[in-house]
Amino acid sequence: MTRLIGVDIGGTNTDLIYVDAAARKLVTAKVPTTAENQALGLVEGIDALGADLSHVDLLIHGTTVATNAAIERKGARCGLITTAGFRDVLELRRRDRPHTYGLRAEFAPLVPRRFRREVAERMSAEGETLVPLDEAGLAAAARELAGLGCEVVVLAFLHAYANPAHERRAREVVAAIWPNDFIVLASDVLPAMREFERTSTAVISGYVQPLIGRYFDSLGEKLAAGGLARELLVVQSNGGVMAAPVATRFAANTILSGPAAGVTAAAAIAGELGLADAVSCDMGGTSLDICVIRNGQPPLTQQKAVDFGIPIALPMLDIDAIGAGGGSLARIDKAGLLQVGPESAGSSPGPIAYGKGGTVPTVTDASLVLGLLQTGNAIGKGAGAALDKATARAAIGAQVGEPLGVSAEAAAEAILTVTGAKMAGHVRRKLLERGLDPRDFSMIAFGGAGPLHANRLLREIGLKSAVIPIYPGITSAMGCILGNLRHDFMRTVNAAAAGIDAAGLAAIFGAQADEGRIILLDEGATEVDIETRFSADMCYRGQSNVIPVAFPPGAPLTWEAIHAAFDDAYRERFGRLLDGAEVVLVNARTTVTSGAGLASIAGLIRLPDGPAPAPRTSEVFFAGTWIEAALHERLALPAGTVVPGPALLLQPDSTTFVEPGYAASVDPTGHIILAVQS
Repeated sequence: MTRLIGVDIGGTNTDLIYVDAAARKLVTAKVPTTAENQALGLVEGIDALGADLSHVDLLIHGTTVATNAAIERKGARCGLITTAGFRDVLELRRRDRPHTYGLRAEFAPLVPRRFRREVAERMSAEGETLVPLDEAGLAAAARELAGLGCEVVVLAFLHAYANPAHERRAREVVAAIWPNDFIVLASDVLPAMREFERTSTAVISGYVQPLIGRYFDSLGEKLAAGGLARELLVVQSNGGVMAAPVATRFAANTILSGPAAGVTAAAAIAGELGLADAVSCDMGGTSLDICVIRNGQPPLTQQKAVDFGIPIALPMLDIDAIGAGGGSLARIDKAGLLQVGPESAGSSPGPIAYGKGGTVPTVTDASLVLGLLQTGNAIGKGAGAALDKATARAAIGAQVGEPLGVSAEAAAEAILTVTGAKMAGHVRRKLLERGLDPRDFSMIAFGGAGPLHANRLLREIGLKSAVIPIYPGITSAMGCILGNLRHDFMRTVNAAAAGIDAAGLAAIFGAQADEGRIILLDEGATEVDIETRFSADMCYRGQSNVIPVAFPPGAPLTWEAIHAAFDDAYRERFGRLLDGAEVVLVNARTTVTSGAGLASIAGLIRLPDGPAPAPRTSEVFFAGTWIEAALHERLALPAGTVVPGPALLLQPDSTTFVEPGYAASVDPTGHIILAVQS
């Protein structure tokens, strides 16, 4: 497979990359996101690439459809049928609150109480039937929910992870009544103990499933009409990819689809440069997405909160996001303090300078006023479009400068200072809370806005260096074509490691591996390319939190091997062991993967030969004064070029700012290394 298209749809722009590996051809495009129908922007972007879909081997897509639906509460109307006595588990939640010192909070579950029903049935934690399933009551409940206009029904019974027989029989009963195929079983989505997290995850899956299904059906038709003959692939939250029909079945696995692609690319870039430890910093128009990469691998987490009180307990890359992007809005609050974000202007109306109706200053407007962006470099707006600097300056002066009693330029610099402090504090905290020293880490800074603020973060956090990818504004799209087909499976065991039945555990892992293998083969994988990895969630008896423990490939799953792997993982996390405490294996996990995209695009990068062209100059406002900065066309710089600051490196998808005292070096891979000038 040599011809691939990667597509990442963000809140502001849709990014695309087309690669023909055999011809060593690489083309990128960036177009505004069409929020009302993301497929329209995607098709527009493919036209901008000039790619013939009939000759494309794979099109891999990172999407925010599920994310936006869950956050904005615009998913399908769901009904929930659960065990008698557990109707309100979604509202009981855990013992938490959104504000540490707040005594009041508003919370609305994805399934309102009027769409929740109970049915008589009960399994024990060991999987024994205590109360038979009331099939007549179940059928009546399903009819009621269908009559109330529910498009999806979620079946979540207590202890179904130990024995899913009641849930599976319930699906058969409901299928005879339900008007469509949107019937979700919690034991299929998450066969794990803890009824709240399992029910919440199943509800999220059902909540977004119809939207995901309709979106990919519509997109698939448009792409097929354009000539695409291959199956559309979708990026998952775990960084892998899956076929679009499978994505409808595992809809919740697409919640962090777009950001996961960016982390995949960042890890690949770190590997190309020999950086074992790095921080992925993806700053687009809406948010800053952060992931700490250790030993070349981005970590997985088993639970994230989509919103307060709405956890999703599936394997996903450990990505944290804050509302800090190029479109983040700047304002003076009631206390007279400057605030930036988390609200964003998005793609519509966008920054004031884009002339699309925006009236509130953004980070992009501030950067333009300071001379850090050129008026003719309107990222995502179209070739030749110009930014309106005068209007942006007037708005910043009136809305921020006058209340603070400073000039428009000083107000614009204050906006970037507040934004930088917010981002740097978040990155620093993510490192320090893991006991990691920022001086040991490099930053992979990408997204349309990332390179512009990379030097500030490098300085404020104290990182070793910053890496600016060859196409920073398209890096997440690049990650789409670097991913592999991947599926994760888990099942609760909850047994003391010392009493593990090796044959029984091997049977669990084997069944998971077989299920993954069948899915991969259906997606077009070949038997020889399939790889399988086993791991577990483990803890000491009495602990409520588990840690992930990976088992070495091919190692026998004996008690000694399992215990030794846990000791290594626990000692690395906490620095000590609890001698004499009993070790428990809570969940058995299996990951199956197969190659889909490219391993790297380094071989496709063609840097110019000969000396670097002489730079132009322009003034930028930095540290309270105007200074002269060199202007370089970044893609015209040959390998080995060193650009001292102050300088701006311009390219169609982003702008890199090099501060005084720092220098940017062009690596042979095409990526730029930004560090203190030696």
